[in-house]
Amino acid sequence: MWKNQTCTLTSKDFAILETMHDRRHMLADPVRQLLEHKLDRAVVVFCEDIEPTLVTLNTRLRYRVSDTPPRSAIITQQPMEGMVGQCLSLQTVRGLACLGLTEAASISLPRRDSAAPDRLVVEAILFQPESARRDRLTQQLARRSLRLVHSADIDIDPSPDRFRK
Repeated sequence: MWKNQTCTLTSKDFAILETMHDRRHMLADPVRQLLEHKLDRAVVVFCEDIEPTLVTLNTRLRYRVSDTPPRSAIITQQPMEGMVGQCLSLQTVRGLACLGLTEAASISLPRRDSAAPDRLVVEAILFQPESARRDRLTQQLARRSLRLVHSADIDIDPSPDRFRK
């Protein structure tokens, strides 16, 4: 179903998936299958090295499933009350499938029945926390640059020779 499809994860995302795997008795079969695949094929990188076009935890993305209209959602660790339709939990097939994919990448979604699998496509990354953090740090460093507040060419203190007469 997902032959040789790698999944790039941050070390934090990988640790969360490992914890989910340890507690897999609480997951549905398709989620468990996809989780095992993601862990087996994972390439783990530091947060600083993540591409801005990669889906990580808390990323806002636009995606579509098969021929349905595109939707936007935030990838979350747990289902969030009060945010129905705005979040995709890692405990769902769609949420877990998105994690580790890049823009324009797609994956076949496992199904319980024997029907043909749906195809999920990540259309765009609208916000990625790691990229936003890097941008914020770059801006802070740019603001900390030195600027001229006093020129040494101007003689502020009169020389002592002027006062001797």
